[in-house]
Amino acid sequence: MFIAQYPANSILSKFKRVPKGKTPFVKPEDPLDFDPNYVYSLARQYPDSYWKHHAESKSGMINKINEDHPLELVESSICDQAAITGMVLSPDGTMLATFCNLGSVRIWSLEDYSLLKTLRDAKEDHIDEFYVGTFVPDQTLVLAGGKLKDRNNWSEADEDNNILPCPLKLFDILTGEVVCQLKGHTEELLCVKRVQFKGENYFLSGSQDGYLNKWHMDSDWRSLKVMEQMEDGITCMAFTVSFVPNTGNKYFLAAADENLRLYDFEHATLLQTFENMYSSYCDCGKFIQPVDFPMPPPIPEEEPVVDIEEVSESAIKKGKMKADETEPAPRPQHYAYFISRGVELLDSEERMIAKDYNSCTLHKLVYPTTKGGKWYLTEVKKFQDEEYFSNAWLIKISSNGRYLMAPTCTGEVFIYNLKTGQVTGVLKDHDDVEVRDVIFHPTRPLLFTSGDGR
Repeated sequence: MFIAQYPANSILSKFKRVPKGKTPFVKPEDPLDFDPNYVYSLARQYPDSYWKHHAESKSGMINKINEDHPLELVESSICDQAAITGMVLSPDGTMLATFCNLGSVRIWSLEDYSLLKTLRDAKEDHIDEFYVGTFVPDQTLVLAGGKLKDRNNWSEADEDNNILPCPLKLFDILTGEVVCQLKGHTEELLCVKRVQFKGENYFLSGSQDGYLNKWHMDSDWRSLKVMEQMEDGITCMAFTVSFVPNTGNKYFLAAADENLRLYDFEHATLLQTFENMYSSYCDCGKFIQPVDFPMPPPIPEEEPVVDIEEVSESAIKKGKMKADETEPAPRPQHYAYFISRGVELLDSEERMIAKDYNSCTLHKLVYPTTKGGKWYLTEVKKFQDEEYFSNAWLIKISSNGRYLMAPTCTGEVFIYNLKTGQVTGVLKDHDDVEVRDVIFHPTRPLLFTSGDGR
């Protein structure tokens, strides 16, 4: 072995290796991270109106259903020439729009249940079917979507006309004209929501093609600025969407396939998937305020701005607080209640009997408490009954905060008490046909149901 030593005065001795310092790892900023300060700032600036009307609002809506307060059928002529596949109330609650699979939208007065207008796209060469829709805030326009079928081509496999790309159609209620078509979905529309985010107008739509589309509209809602598709790549069918309370409409949950999926609306991106909610598919969900359950904490107040110059140099060096300072209180854990409806797998031979009771589920969505934290979904209560049979899609649920209305494919609507989980009653006013939609009126003691019967 040989050891070589450079002379002390060698030129190489001038170049000494300086030991490297340990650089702490700093996680790069991720725009998709939950930022409590930003999210609750949005919520304070754009507060929710979701809970303006519920069972305790004293607004005149239905808040008790029992033997002393039964639901009675109202005489009305609200109908169409075929199945009413969906409904929506006007923002002020004075009108009801019904959507028919024969391509019509009917506008009804809720003063005397008279027909105000029938809307059709007279310029459409093919076959319209409408399933879903929404009014704009000033109630001059109604958006409708569903299926567009090729009049000239038949599908043997589907035993129906071939499906064409399916646009959303925006009708002027007064003139009956289609003022705008939103094109971007290739299969039938399953849901549409009107959304306002940071003061801008949007529609959000879901389709059987598996995509959720975000449509940025002009200030008058009549023309499209730009369409953006949610970055997903997983979803097969997007049935319904509901925006997460107290986030300024930044986030929403979608009932998709057999899962619930959490999206960032601002960045049009899928964030988290809560898997295996049901064995077949989860096709309906919405945030609710169950009045007999613990309520979430209020939105945190804006944190005071700390003037760094006022903090003593010694406190900075020691990394400690001043003696007269108190430790800030921990941020309260925020959450919201979400109810979903699901379908269980059918018997493989008869395709009629579910392997497990169909059910609806009340969940608690727990928000992150720190920047970049995860969301958590827990089950609070399940609503089941051996007679509750919901194996059909395009069926929606409704709640007023005390009761859950759960339609079936056999003509009934089950009324569950949210607190007890028990069946309060069963409505049997549809004749053995799918009940597609159910709506509580926000200010009147009215409940609307629609189904495949005329």
